[in-house]
Amino acid sequence: MKKLALLCMLSAFVLVPAPAMADWSENFDAYQSGSGLHGQGGWHGWDNDPTWDAYITNVQAHSSPNSVAITGPSDMVHEYTGYTSGVWVYTAWQYVPTNFSGTSYFLLLNTYANGGPYNWSTQISFNSAGYIQNDADGSQLPLITGRWVEIRVEIDLGADLQTFYYDNQMLFASSWVDGISGGGAVNIGAVDLFANNASPIYYDDLSLVVGGGTPAENTSWGSVKSLFR
Repeated sequence: MKKLALLCMLSAFVLVPAPAMADWSENFDAYQSGSGLHGQGGWHGWDNDPTWDAYITNVQAHSSPNSVAITGPSDMVHEYTGYTSGVWVYTAWQYVPTNFSGTSYFLLLNTYANGGPYNWSTQISFNSAGYIQNDADGSQLPLITGRWVEIRVEIDLGADLQTFYYDNQMLFASSWVDGISGGGAVNIGAVDLFANNASPIYYDDLSLVVGGGTPAENTSWGSVKSLFR
């Protein structure tokens, strides 16, 4: 009887579905096309200033119908709280048109508050001269235009390590705390999509997802990632 009870307990444990791995995601589909992103879904312009707004569009989409166009004055921030330990994966899908002009930025901050303080961990520039660049060390990869490309940042807060991938190619690996500004916090504070007066770049299907751990803890990790590929 003891063996049977133990077997039932094990079966019940195995059949319990794994908890959802995605902690935050954004596909812009809940917003009306043509509407400003400022004030929707936790997004706001830099320092909560609507001057830096961006607009929802259906001109391009990784998952239909919408994406957000980061262009001209756009400088859009989404803040996060509670990400102070563990391993995380930040993913964003990006579309750069073939006629893109200027230099646009994807940034992650470990510290952000409206009006400051700010501390940057990741600063990647996308240059119409044909390359992307890690502005911390100058490392580069060719800019990809005319199709959706995955940006992925694997962040291990315990090891103070971030690894940045562009279209599954590693651009760099470096400290998270000292990534750009230096002397930062063990924390994922915000994302910043900054147009820098460049022509439109489109973003869609952003997510901040649990990563790392043991194989048993990550049984469904591959299937979660596949939702955004």
